[in-house]
Order: sequence, then C-alpha cells, then structure tokens
Amino acid sequence: MNRPNPPQSTSSLFLIDGYNLWWASEEIGPDNEAGTLEGARQSLIQWLLETLTPELAAKTVLVFDAKNPPKNRTSIYNHQGLIVHFAVGYGEADTLMEEYIELHTAPRNLTVVSSDHRVQRAAKRRRAQAIDSNLWYQRINHEMKAKRSARKTDRSKPNQKLSEFEVTAWLQNFGLAQQGASEALQAEIEDELKGKHRRRR
Repeated sequence: MNRPNPPQSTSSLFLIDGYNLWWASEEIGPDNEAGTLEGARQSLIQWLLETLTPELAAKTVLVFDAKNPPKNRTSIYNHQGLIVHFAVGYGEADTLMEEYIELHTAPRNLTVVSSDHRVQRAAKRRRAQAIDSNLWYQRINHEMKAKRSARKTDRSKPNQKLSEFEVTAWLQNFGLAQQGASEALQAEIEDELKGKHRRRR
C-alpha cells in the first residue's frame, strides 16, 4: 500500500513515540500545563533540542499520532534538524513507527523509544534496541546534564587521545551499545568528542 508520506530517514539513531514520551516525562509531561496540545508538542520538541547534542538531534525522528496535526505544517518537517512526523495516512503512530523500523538500513544502531509493546516487538524483531519512554527520559536527561556539567569543570588536555572506554561509555549512555554499532558511527562519535575537547581551549 502506497503511503502519502513514507519515512524519509532510514539511518536515524533515535525513533521516538512523541505523545508516549511526553506522557512519561516529568518536566514536560501532563503536569506541565502547556495549555494546548500544540503547546505540549512544542515543549517536547524544545526539550529534545535543548537536551540532545545537535548531532544526535539531527538523527532523531519524533513521531506523533495524526488526529490533530498542526494546520500550518506538512505532515513531516524538519525543525532545527529534528525530524517531526505526523502519522497522516497511517491511522496511528505505531504503524508509522513500525514502517520506520522495517525500512531502517542499520537497525542495530537504532534505539526505539516507546512503552508500547507492539512497537517494542517490532524493534526486537529487527534487533533494534527498544526502551520504555520513562526509562529513556530519565537516562538521557541524567547523562546530558552530567556531560554539560563535566564540560564546565573538565580541564583535561584538548589533544588527549580518546580511550576505547570513553567511546564505549558514550555509546552505552545513549542506548547504542551491545547492539553492534557500526565502525562509522563509532568514528563519528569519536570525532564529536574530539571536537568538544578542542572547543575547551
């Protein structure tokens, strides 16, 4: 069946069920009164952009159910590097997420953020990592805050060679370890870490 808006990113690192994550989170969840559904979506998008590095945000796809998509947007759009996709033509977000998982070119590098068992089963069939939204929220929030704090206090030499342990720890922090992360991805992460060391000069 041809879809009106098929997935356009097949190499993402994070595939996120938007409303599921919003509901599971603390700072941006139901207790945070955004006023409107659009406001709630924007608070989630903003939190992701503030929490993830630009490099990780650019490899993240945020999926929403399409019952009330914004009138001034297409069903899929790029928001400051982050891909936002409303499941227009799919009935529900789960179906669209399953298609992303099925079409992914390197599913072992993919982390699927959803507490929905149907989506988790689809991820596991392709050996992608599946994680409950509340656990991912807690992990990513904690790790990114720790890294921002470390950047402020770390006085290590900028040209210090990154250890294999440091790269592996980076992968583990973002749910990418033990899933056969590619050499290219590891090299990209190492380049990003080296860039951060250089910027501390």
